[in-house]
Amino acid sequence: MDFGKYIAHRGLHDCDAPENSLKAFENAVNKGVAAELDVRLTKDGRIVVFHDSDLNRMCSADVRVSDMTYEQLSAFRLKDSDEKIPLLSEVLRLVNGRVPLLIEIKDGAPIWTLEKRLCHLLKGYKGEYAVESFNPFSLLWFRLFAPNVFRGQLISTHKDTRGSNYPARLVCAQPFVWKLISKPNFIACDLRSVSLEIAFAAADIDADFYTWTANTPQLIEEALKFSKTVIAENFPENSDFSQGEQA
Repeated sequence: MDFGKYIAHRGLHDCDAPENSLKAFENAVNKGVAAELDVRLTKDGRIVVFHDSDLNRMCSADVRVSDMTYEQLSAFRLKDSDEKIPLLSEVLRLVNGRVPLLIEIKDGAPIWTLEKRLCHLLKGYKGEYAVESFNPFSLLWFRLFAPNVFRGQLISTHKDTRGSNYPARLVCAQPFVWKLISKPNFIACDLRSVSLEIAFAAADIDADFYTWTANTPQLIEEALKFSKTVIAENFPENSDFSQGEQA
């Protein structure tokens, strides 16, 4: 699968279009750039497009996505905008195959529940898409039950300020883990964690090598020197989003 040079991180978002909003995905479609998004399960089993496990950062509400029904979540707005938390089905209808989608499966749902529901929903979708996750066992489900779905292993060895899931991420970033379990079609590596070892390990299994998240024009330019595709934000005004043109 060829995403082209760029994937817009959580849609092509800006001050008027919050991340993972329908407007951000509409912007990506209008520019012709592939879009990355995050999926979670609500309390009533709906698949929503939302990055964080709780609503603190995006909606100023101290509640968890998994504790809310979709009807309850619909009352909130993203970053004081008019945009609500969208269902994945709404994003799929909006995009309608016009640009490729990269879907990150977030942890928090009962084991393999989100994977099964996601696969069922995507069966009726005609556009190009791939799935990715930090959790190799999430990707194992697709390897076993939907092997034709293009899948990617997210890699990060960077310890950020949260740090609560750092040990698990560190283990899952080791090549022997994803070579044995997820056997991915691509590696999506945190720019802060890029190493020759990981790049060579990806090449060993003929996996494409992507990087994330380049959030300045300078980082985007540097990342394109060594990765096939860059998951990015804050694109320069003159960015060429033509699909299929590689650095």
